[in-house]
Amino acid sequence: MKGFGFKQLKSQSKRGGAIPFLGVSFIILILTVAIYFVADYVSQSYADDSRLSNWGYLYTEKAGVVPDGELRIYNAQNPILTESGVRKDHLYLTKMIPASDKAVNFVLITDYAPVKIRLNGREIYNNQFDTGEFVGNCYNAVRLEPLAQERQIEVFMKLPFSVRCVTYLDTSDDPAFTPSLGFVLGAVLMGAGLLVMLVFAVLSVVKRRLFRSLYVAGAIGYVGFVITLHLLPEVTYLFNDPVWLRLAEIPVHLTAMLALACLTGLFKTYRKTGIAILFASAISVIAVMASFTPLTVKLSSALMCLLTLAASLYATREAMTRLDRRIQYAAPVFVMSAYCTLTLLIAGLLLVSRQRVLYIYNIAISAVVMLCVVEYIYISDYRFEKKNSQLRAESNRYSGSVDGISQFIRSMLRCDDKERFFDTAVQEILTLLTKYDPANDDVRYCVAVKSGDAYREIANHGVGACGYQTIEDNCLQRDRNCLFAETYFEYILRDGAQIGAVFHFENIHDGLDVFFASMIEATYCGLETTYENIFVQNGQRDVNIIFAELAENAELDNGCTVDHLKNINRYTRELCQRLGIDENRASQIGNAAELHDLGKIAVPKNIIHKEGRLSEEERVIINSHTEFGYTILNAYDDDPLLATAAVIARYHHERYDGNGHNGLKGTDIPQEARIVTVCDVYDALVSERTYKKAWTKEEAIRYLSDNEGKIFDPVICETFIAYLNEN
Repeated sequence: MKGFGFKQLKSQSKRGGAIPFLGVSFIILILTVAIYFVADYVSQSYADDSRLSNWGYLYTEKAGVVPDGELRIYNAQNPILTESGVRKDHLYLTKMIPASDKAVNFVLITDYAPVKIRLNGREIYNNQFDTGEFVGNCYNAVRLEPLAQERQIEVFMKLPFSVRCVTYLDTSDDPAFTPSLGFVLGAVLMGAGLLVMLVFAVLSVVKRRLFRSLYVAGAIGYVGFVITLHLLPEVTYLFNDPVWLRLAEIPVHLTAMLALACLTGLFKTYRKTGIAILFASAISVIAVMASFTPLTVKLSSALMCLLTLAASLYATREAMTRLDRRIQYAAPVFVMSAYCTLTLLIAGLLLVSRQRVLYIYNIAISAVVMLCVVEYIYISDYRFEKKNSQLRAESNRYSGSVDGISQFIRSMLRCDDKERFFDTAVQEILTLLTKYDPANDDVRYCVAVKSGDAYREIANHGVGACGYQTIEDNCLQRDRNCLFAETYFEYILRDGAQIGAVFHFENIHDGLDVFFASMIEATYCGLETTYENIFVQNGQRDVNIIFAELAENAELDNGCTVDHLKNINRYTRELCQRLGIDENRASQIGNAAELHDLGKIAVPKNIIHKEGRLSEEERVIINSHTEFGYTILNAYDDDPLLATAAVIARYHHERYDGNGHNGLKGTDIPQEARIVTVCDVYDALVSERTYKKAWTKEEAIRYLSDNEGKIFDPVICETFIAYLNEN
């Protein structure tokens, strides 16, 4: 891993990308901490009635010796604190227990501390205190018989881990099991997770899309299991074998790893992150199982925290790289990964301060928060699945219509006769409408040309009287030359600044469909361009110029400027010449490069202009512009420039490592496409778009350098970077 990427974070913050999301992560962290303290306060209040306070205590260096010195007082206002700068691993406590007319259980909860208890100077309990074992019980309970007078109780503790000491009197008959509020909540969470998992399992049989929620429900149940497992040694002495120290430690660590795995699993390509998480988990488990002394246990806990932190930083970095690429779920994954990182930093501080219990609760609660976010995304994704399925089906149907758009443009370009232009246009449009949807078998239309201030109708099929002036007024009012509604659409063609002709089509089936609208707009681009060529330029422009104009229209519709195409042309020519390509071929490739995104005229504009993250279906549709462009341009493979443009249009989104749209790898990708890929990406990065701010030149060059051999041909990329550094 090339570091976390603080330079990238800095550059992202300049573009307003990462910093707002980091702020959201911090706010969620603050809310989580607040919830924890509220829960802790409720838990403390729940147990206050039975707690014992006002213990006298003193730290000692020698085990089992009553200290000779002034005792400090331990209560809620004055907790147990070690002397500053003094390392003493034994604690002595004493207190007078009031008289009682019935038997009670004296319960002592520690952090696996070996303990010895004396009552009125007589030893009544000893758990590993006088042995070589370094851990004892968490839950220690002794029976105190009724006594008419108060008595002194003394507690001797070794402190292998932390200074945790909770004492209370329990009136139950059997001291073997005393459930705490945290234990009950953990059990409830585990049961709820298993119940929800069962519900999703049943629903998955009917709606398989819900199968992913099984993982989250199971993970939440697992978190409840971890809390229950951790607290089990604190509510009974039946599970107080030292092995529980390691058994409880491993699941806590894996909780954070599991939440990270579910989070990064939202990305379709998260293999490296998943491998990193599995590797960190395996190393941590081995380290914990090999721990047999207080020092090694502490070191293994620290190692677990560091490895989990490293995995979290890696996930955060991976999510950050996707923020500017409009990858679906990049924002919530980044927010939650950053939140996990902040949580683990706090967890590390808790470990250093020997607050192991708070460390465990910190991990568990943050894992639940992350899993709830993942489940919310899954549910939202499921809610839109029907819409996405419909979008996918319409996209597949539309892909077949792109060939019709290409055929329409070819037919219109072959029409160089003014008299035949309108009839050819109408017939081709009708053919295209029927091919898109067979229900459009009774389309009615009318066409008129404007002479002076009056319209002369030249075709009318079933429309009757048509208000051409009203159509003109509507177009002028909306500042659009192509208008469509659910059952009709209209074209206005201009002769310079004047209205030249009006097309009106009605009785359309499902005219508000986004793909239908895209097809109509793409058709209008071709119609407008050929009309201008015939009626304004008198057919003097060749097909290359016409396609260049279509490409400009595609860029303008894409929210870009024509400068992008000019820059691509300039960069491509310069790069070709530096790579040893002769000047004529370099000029041809440069001109062809301007047509690389021609296929976007056939992509729905609402998807292109979407400011938020793209769904998988929307991304597939946008990626289809390479095939759309190839389909339109390949019909002119007898023209060297357009044949080159078709190759560039199809392959300029291939990746050098073979993970591109068509899976071509290395030099199997045509050289002209590899050249345009570098130029296109660079100019896109340094340009402002509707969905991102412009990068600086230095940031863009760093991105090119980081992706040599991945996205870009290394030789071509290094040559281009050298050119950029010279200018």
